[in-house]
Amino acid sequence: MGKNEKIHVSEMMEKLKEILLLPERAFFFDTTLRDGEQTPGISFTQEEKLSIARSLDDLGIDTIEAGFPVISDGDFAACKEIANLGLNSEVMGLARMKKFDIDKVIEAEMDSIHVFIATSQLHMEKKLKMTSIEVLENIAKFVSYANDHYDKILFSAEDATRSNIEFLIKANQVAIENGATRINIPDTVGTISPKAFGHIIKMNYNALPKDIRIAVHCHNDFGLAVANSIAGFENGASEAQTTIMGLGERAGNASFEETAMSLYALYQIPMNITTELIFPTAKLVESYCGGKIKIGRLQPLIGQNAFAHESGIHAHAMIQSARAYEPITPELIGIKRSDSVEQIVKNSIRLGKHTGGHALKAKLDDLGIDTSEDQFKQIFDHIKRFGDKGHEVEEADFLAIVKDVMGDLPKEEQYVILDELTVLTGSITPTSTVRLKIRNNGDFKLRTASSIGVGPVDASVKAIVKCFERMNKIQLLNYNIDAVTGGTEALGHVSIELIDLESNDIIKSNATHEDIVMSSVLALIKGLNQLVKLKNR
Repeated sequence: MGKNEKIHVSEMMEKLKEILLLPERAFFFDTTLRDGEQTPGISFTQEEKLSIARSLDDLGIDTIEAGFPVISDGDFAACKEIANLGLNSEVMGLARMKKFDIDKVIEAEMDSIHVFIATSQLHMEKKLKMTSIEVLENIAKFVSYANDHYDKILFSAEDATRSNIEFLIKANQVAIENGATRINIPDTVGTISPKAFGHIIKMNYNALPKDIRIAVHCHNDFGLAVANSIAGFENGASEAQTTIMGLGERAGNASFEETAMSLYALYQIPMNITTELIFPTAKLVESYCGGKIKIGRLQPLIGQNAFAHESGIHAHAMIQSARAYEPITPELIGIKRSDSVEQIVKNSIRLGKHTGGHALKAKLDDLGIDTSEDQFKQIFDHIKRFGDKGHEVEEADFLAIVKDVMGDLPKEEQYVILDELTVLTGSITPTSTVRLKIRNNGDFKLRTASSIGVGPVDASVKAIVKCFERMNKIQLLNYNIDAVTGGTEALGHVSIELIDLESNDIIKSNATHEDIVMSSVLALIKGLNQLVKLKNR
C-alpha cells in the first residue's frame, strides 16, 4: 500500500495525541558514522562511509553526523569528503569545547557543527576536573567562537539526564545566548525511564525559546532508548538522534528503524523519510559490519521474524487479510511482498509444528502442486514430526519432504545457468574460469570469463561478475559457510544475501555441495536467478 496505507492505531492513541506536545514535523539526525562506529569491533572504511552517507541521504535523513574530525586523519578525510558530496542532507561534525576541535570541523568544510561538554556533577568532577562556573564559561566562550563560523550550531550537555535540572537548563540557555540554534539532551548512559526523561524534556521545552529545536539522544543500556526518544517527542522534542540498527557504544543507541516507524505509524508525525528504503539501508549497513553485528532474528520491523507467521491460527488469518496480525505492511519499510496470497505464502508463512492445514495448502498451491488427500496428510504429518524434533522447516527441507511424497517437482524458470567451472589453486595465484548460459530475449547465450582472486571462491565470484553484466549493480550483503556433515568429505552449505541496488530487492539463496567452491557458485547463481525473476515480474 505504500505511504498512503491506513495505519490502524488504538482509539486511546488517537485521544492521547490531543494532549501531547507533538511537533508538526519530525527531524532525524543520524549518527551511525560517529556514535555508531564507536560500537566495539566496528570500523568502516572510507568507501563504506561514503556509501552509507549516500544511502542516508537517499533515505531522507535531515542531518548526518559524519564523524569527529579531530579523532584521526582518516576520520577527518571522511568528514571532508562526505561534506563535499553535494548531499541534500546537512552534514555535521562533532567537536569538544576546544578551539582545535572546532577548527578541525571548519577545516573539513562541514555544513554545521555539534559542540558538547558534560554537565553532570560526576563528569564535571571526575572527568573534566572543572567547576560548574568553569563549564558555563567554556560553553559561552566556545559556542561564541563556533558562531563566528557557523549559523547552525547544535549544543549537547553530555550526561544531561544525570545533571542537576536547573543547571542543565542554565547550560542550555547560556549556549543559546551565545549562538546555539539547537539543543540536544542526551541520556548518555541510558539510566532514565521514559516518564522521567519526558519530564526533563518538558522542563527544557518550557524554559527555552520556542524556535529552538530540541533533540534527544538516547542510549539503550536498559533497553529503553526508543521508548525514551518517543517520550521526548511527547513532551516537546522534534529531533531524534538515532543510528541504523541501533549501533553504538555498549548496548547501542536508539534504533532509527523503530524510532522512525513508531513516530510515523503510531503518532502519524510528518517526516522527510522515504520509509521504503529503511530495510535496504539497514541491510547495507549490516553488510559493512563484517559479521560482527547482525540484525537480530527478533529485531522489530527488520528482523527475520518481523513479518513471519507459523501458528495455524495466525497463518489462516493472514491468508484472508495480511493486516490481521501485522501492524504495517512490510512493503512500507522496503521488504518486498505484495498483499497477494501468493506473496504472503512465499515470504511470510513459516512451516513447523504449529503449521495449520490452510497454510500448507497455500504453500503447495504456490508451487503448483496438487495432492491427493493421503499425500497431503503425509506431507502435513512429516512437517509436524520435523518440527517436534526441534528443527525449523526451511524451504529446502519443505521441498525435500514434498519430493519424497510426490516425486519430481516442477522446475523453476532459469535465467542464468552454470555450464562449466574450472578452478586452479595451490601454490599459484587462485584462478577461475566460468562459462554461463544467460538468457537474453528468450534465447540462452554462452559467456565465458576468467579471473584471479585471494582464493578460489573469490576468483570464481569475480569471473561470474565479468560474465553477468548487471553484477556491478548487485551487491553481496552476507556470505555464510556451514558444514552440514562431519569429516573430510563434509558437505558445505553456503547461504548468501544479495541486494539489487537499482530496485532495492533483497534475496536469500543457498546451496549445498561437497566442494565449497561449487556451493558458493551455485548459491550465487540461484540468487542471480531470483533477482532476474523479480526484475522481470
